[in-house]
Amino acid sequence: MKMRLFLTGIIFLAVFCLLTACKASKNSEEQMVDPGTQEKQLTGGITFTTNSGGYQQLPGSPYQYEMWSASGDNNKLIWYGPDQGGGAAFRAEWNNANVFLGRVGYTWNEGKPYTEYKNVYCDFNFTRSANGTAGGTSYIGIYGWTRKPLIEWYIVEDWYGEGAIGPARIGGDAEKKGEFVVDGATYFIYQALRVYQPSIDGTATFPQYFSVRQTPRQSGTISITEHFKEWERIGMELGTNIYEAKFLVEAGGGTGWFDASYISFSQKE
Repeated sequence: MKMRLFLTGIIFLAVFCLLTACKASKNSEEQMVDPGTQEKQLTGGITFTTNSGGYQQLPGSPYQYEMWSASGDNNKLIWYGPDQGGGAAFRAEWNNANVFLGRVGYTWNEGKPYTEYKNVYCDFNFTRSANGTAGGTSYIGIYGWTRKPLIEWYIVEDWYGEGAIGPARIGGDAEKKGEFVVDGATYFIYQALRVYQPSIDGTATFPQYFSVRQTPRQSGTISITEHFKEWERIGMELGTNIYEAKFLVEAGGGTGWFDASYISFSQKE
């Protein structure tokens, strides 16, 4: 009897280890997706055509979306759903929008600093309309707000204009505060001030933080938390309540589009 129980225990342990190894292997494969290879054109999804009025939960997903346009017609955000393109992939279209904002990603707003959310990353792959189709000011990348104090922040990976984004395009008396290397490129860091402008808390005056990649790209991985750390290292403190971190497309006019085949966020130690 003891021998039988012993053998049964060994068999159970072997099966458990095999299943655990398979699961670990599957998780490892899922975490090793190369966003540069994720180029499949996505279809279907849910189409939003009106301003969201703040963040809205996406069904069956850990993500939320926001969409806002100041004018124009036939502006839309199409979310491809939780089972395609990493779960956060979306398409945006605008038509003579004075300002158009579309974004998908994490909304926290739990009164906690960014250090409570491990290291945040975003893998992405997208195509877009040509330069000059998004007005005078445009950004593609990661975007968010903090509270206490209120700060608007951007990590800019690409844009719809010629030449680099600098103080003149950012506005608000933008000042270069530094530069650093991460994710294989140099980012210039800027700080600006917005006076009596729209915010997540209504009309307010608040600083803006920017990291602007000097070699634009349309696929890769963004080490979001590394930007937060660098900003703080050079004295640009974030608020103690991080509100969100979302993949953003922002157009300051024109008629154009953005189409992601892959966007996925992760939080890792």
